[in-house]
Amino acid sequence: MADKFTREEDKRFTLRIDRELFTTIEKSAKDNKRSIGREIEFILAQHFQKNNHKE
Repeated sequence: MADKFTREEDKRFTLRIDRELFTTIEKSAKDNKRSIGREIEFILAQHFQKNNHKE
């Protein structure tokens, strides 16, 4: 395990993202009481679930 916050099943990576989009995600994460990383994970999961993509 990389650190005490990373679960065994999680994959860690670096993401470059547009500042304006980051700010939007940051606000959404705060509103939903999630970390920015978990908010991004939630948004991606919702997208793939909605569009019937398999993992």
